Amino acid sequence: MPPRPALFEFGTRNFVCKSCLSALRKRSTTTISWPIRQSSQAAHAPAPGRANRRSPEQEAERLKTLRALGLLKDAPEKPSVHYFEQGENGRIRPIQDEGEFSRALTDPGGELDARLKELEDHLQGVTEMAKVIEKLGGKEEADKLRRQFSQESGDNADDLLEDTDDRSISSLAIPTDGLNENRRDRIHRLNNWIRRCSRARENNDVLPKEIQRLWKAYSAARTTLSGRWHTVPAPTWEVLWQVLSAEYAFNTNRMSHIYALTKDIQQSGIPLRPEQQILALEAMFVDGWENEAIENHRRHVSTLGAHPETFLPFWQLGLQMYCRLGDLERAERVATTILKSPYETDPRFVQPLIKLCAETPTAVETGFKLYRDLRASLGDSMTIEDYDRIISFFLASGNTEYALFIFVDMMKSGSIDLVETRQYPPSIANHFFFGKWLKRLIGAGDLEGALNVIHFMSSRGIKPHAIQVNGLIGAWLRSGVADSVQKAEDIAWEMIKVRIQFVELRRKKLSSHGVDLYAHGDGWPRANLETFSLLAENYKERGLPAKMGPLWQSLQEARITPDSFMINQLLFSVLQDGDNETVLPIYQEMFQRFNLKPDSHTFMALWQALPANRFVRISPEKWNTETSRTRALFAEMIKQASIFKSKDGMSIDSSLARNILHSFRKIRDHAGLLLAYRALRRIANYNPPDMIVFEMLLGTLDLERLAHRREASKLIAARATLDHYLAHRHRELKASREIEEGDDMPPEMRAEETGNFLELHLEAAFSGKAEEAGEDAQRLAIEAAEEMGLRAQGAQDAESRPDP
Repeated sequence: MPPRPALFEFGTRNFVCKSCLSALRKRSTTTISWPIRQSSQAAHAPAPGRANRRSPEQEAERLKTLRALGLLKDAPEKPSVHYFEQGENGRIRPIQDEGEFSRALTDPGGELDARLKELEDHLQGVTEMAKVIEKLGGKEEADKLRRQFSQESGDNADDLLEDTDDRSISSLAIPTDGLNENRRDRIHRLNNWIRRCSRARENNDVLPKEIQRLWKAYSAARTTLSGRWHTVPAPTWEVLWQVLSAEYAFNTNRMSHIYALTKDIQQSGIPLRPEQQILALEAMFVDGWENEAIENHRRHVSTLGAHPETFLPFWQLGLQMYCRLGDLERAERVATTILKSPYETDPRFVQPLIKLCAETPTAVETGFKLYRDLRASLGDSMTIEDYDRIISFFLASGNTEYALFIFVDMMKSGSIDLVETRQYPPSIANHFFFGKWLKRLIGAGDLEGALNVIHFMSSRGIKPHAIQVNGLIGAWLRSGVADSVQKAEDIAWEMIKVRIQFVELRRKKLSSHGVDLYAHGDGWPRANLETFSLLAENYKERGLPAKMGPLWQSLQEARITPDSFMINQLLFSVLQDGDNETVLPIYQEMFQRFNLKPDSHTFMALWQALPANRFVRISPEKWNTETSRTRALFAEMIKQASIFKSKDGMSIDSSLARNILHSFRKIRDHAGLLLAYRALRRIANYNPPDMIVFEMLLGTLDLERLAHRREASKLIAARATLDHYLAHRHRELKASREIEEGDDMPPEMRAEETGNFLELHLEAAFSGKAEEAGEDAQRLAIEAAEEMGLRAQGAQDAESRPDP
């Protein structure tokens, strides 16, 4: 009887690529002779060919005669080499021996030795602490401490903490006998990660980083182990299998790991368990060896396919593989084998077959019948996820009507059957019912399925609502995929055309009495303001201001009143087009014409439109003009201060506040900057974060660039100044008993004190500049307050306060 073939015959690609063949042809059999300086003794040494022709006795006699005659010179003494090292200061110092010279090359400055010493000290302290905790009965806490140190120290010292006296741990070690230092290090690193992952698996606490590092260490050691698979202990293979084949959500390369691991285990001569064999078959198929996996599956029909413990997993795997390959005939035979078996199974195993039938035009009805059989078998245990999965099979293959039948079964619990119905009942044939389906599909990300449903509605005379189509358009635009964005634009513009056509028909009906006019088109609903807003926002985000003109013109032709959001997109598009001078006139005209109320985004566009924020160099003679312009914009914002109201009181967007402060700083309006900052704090309860404080102190918008320009000392000094102020205030607050002894400053109080620090700095800068110019600081502040609308706001606040 011939020997049984290997359990799995892994496929090999029997070809050699052209580049390798070319390299093999060019490879020379002669070795390159490198020029080497020979010693004087080598010149007198006998030729190798002659010495080899003499016997050992003859050669010894010859050398003895030459030595007696004084013709054989003694070998010269080995030359001595002195090593030196030049430090960073330029001084040269001698190095004692070759050992110190090697250490100087591998670890200049002794940084590695210092790091290792630090790790050793830390390790010793953690180890001693863990032993004490374990003696007190807290083994779990000790293990937790060990693992915490392992994660902090990385893979350089992680498994030095493992208890190698434990037999269960030491038995996993792969021996390193007979290996050089490099290969021994690879095996040692693999042993460390095997022990670490074994401990983590026992505690059910395996992390993504551990699986990645284990596979990395195993891959690095595979070449070394390829000639000595027999040295790997069986428990080690078991740990590798349990960890690398575990179904963790983060183990995305699970099948490729199993495929490689299975081949290595076979090379070691250790037989695979039946469940491992089935998993190896699946890994072979998923890794791209479909034909080999199918062949191995057929070869083991009489073994794995007949054993009670492996019958169902084996045949269900075969069903999945045949369905993936599109072999409907064999898939049906396998399904029949499972159904006729005496073993109980989950009826859901037929779902891959339903998917294959839905994708095969001649077997769609068979797939729907399989669904009905599955629904009858599951009964009330059939979940919404089951329905959604099967619906997606039919939607993806273009069988929308069958998908509708299944959706109606899900929504109506089988009380309505549309299969034999020629006309849908009113409870189904309306855009509200289909809207529920569309909402579910769009929420699940099945946008193509949602589009198929919309087309199906139009074919049945059911016009979708604009809100439903807008949901699909918005999802397509948010995806960022070019094809999806183009589909969204095309459908949105079709809806806009329908809207404009409706407006024209309405106008003609009013002027033509007794004449009935009807719209024509592809069944898309009329666009509404949301449709225009979706396109406007997308054009703004993509930087396409040229498309905003036709869109705005279409909005006017559609007779739709814009809102503040739509006008904001228009303002930002004008900014992107570089026409910042027209932003303010457009704002004034639009908001006045449509009686709209601006919001924070509106004022963000207006502040960004100022020349100070448009990378324009402002000459000193224009500072007064820009100062008046900036103050006037601030006054306009103060008149609309109610926009800063929220559920938690008054608040302002941090980006807008930052833009306002830097606008005054750039034009060197110290009075306006101080008053604007005070107004933001009093009116909008604004306290800047540390980053904005440092920007104002250093006069820059880019702190990172400042650090790269070797001016980080300024940032460090600013941080030290702020810390010194906060520490001083902390002592004062403790002295006044506002903070208890030993307590830190609460975050809200710290933010308030940081805001006070910046205000003091701005006051000092304003007073200093006024004194340098010989101006009255009080008068300058009053004038600035008048221009910025702050005196009127103060009077209004005073009138709104109740009398005491």
